Amino acid sequence: MDNLQRILYIVRLLLRKWWVVLLTCVVVGGLSAGYIVSIPRSYTSTLTMMPEMNGGNSLGNLANMASQIAGIKLGSGETEDVIYPEFYPKVIGTSDFIADLLKQEVTPKKAGHAVTLYDYFTKYQEVPWWDGLFDGDGEKKVDKDGPLTPDINPRRMTKRQERFVREVSSAIQCFIEKRTTMVTIHVTMQDPDVAAQVVGLVQKRLQSYIIDYRTSKARTDEAYYDQLTAKALIDYKDAQKAYAAFADANQDLVLASVKQEEERLENEMQMAFNVYSQSAMQLQLARAKVQERTPAFTIIQPACVPTKPSAPKRFVFVGMMLVLSFIGSVLAIIFWDHYKRQKRAEVEGGRSAGRTNPEPVEDTAEA
Repeated sequence: MDNLQRILYIVRLLLRKWWVVLLTCVVVGGLSAGYIVSIPRSYTSTLTMMPEMNGGNSLGNLANMASQIAGIKLGSGETEDVIYPEFYPKVIGTSDFIADLLKQEVTPKKAGHAVTLYDYFTKYQEVPWWDGLFDGDGEKKVDKDGPLTPDINPRRMTKRQERFVREVSSAIQCFIEKRTTMVTIHVTMQDPDVAAQVVGLVQKRLQSYIIDYRTSKARTDEAYYDQLTAKALIDYKDAQKAYAAFADANQDLVLASVKQEEERLENEMQMAFNVYSQSAMQLQLARAKVQERTPAFTIIQPACVPTKPSAPKRFVFVGMMLVLSFIGSVLAIIFWDHYKRQKRAEVEGGRSAGRTNPEPVEDTAEA
């Protein structure tokens, strides 16, 4: 049987079995439609921003100028501690970040009032109908893995809380464009309003985390110099009062010991003033460093309330299932026919062999 005859044979075979293909497509299409319609639709809101990446050069120039004017050594070659945008997705995916995010409030359409994000996930999320078929097993599983409570301790979570945190984390995605360092945040929720609100919450929490990280050392230095300046001011005032009191009490005396003591108190007052002046300058530089290391975030694409669902793609899913069912039914018909013809050929070959072999057997028996 050449190729053309095989093709014609397969076409005639499929034309005879058209009802099998049609029935398979109808059944699979109906089941696929019922399945995909039962899955709640979700909406994705997107925000794009660009963080500032400064190198601290202006601060180094400021330190050099201060060291030249006041003789203060501030180390202009200091390396700035920077968290790069490549780490942002890891920050958003941490349990600490998600646990803090669950305490923030959103306003879903179903509730009509502000609720925590934890309450939204546990009370206002729709689930497929088959999730409620095993409530008994689900309750036993809750007892085994621990309760799901809103007070989530990132350092000590139950198994169910870990699954819940992973579920929330999977709804939040962060992508970094390496060439431009643009940060894109995607949040997928069943409520489009909540999706846009959560994008804003993630953006604010991420910015707060980055600012706290980049300014932590500078704020520590600022607090240290603030205390140092306050103490230097107290010492200067004390030295000033001691000098003024001694000068007022001994203004008519011309003894050498009195003049010597007055000069000593004056020198102490001047030294206390110099220490206070240098501390005050260091405090101003520390405050400038805090401002310098505070990054700015430019919002390129603000979060908008999505109007079209992002998932599931119902028509695409049903269409793919119909195509797969058509291909599968056609291949099944072809292979099944090939299998039957092969079996028939084996049976016929066995019968023909049985008709030719008995004569030698009879001769052997007679012998």
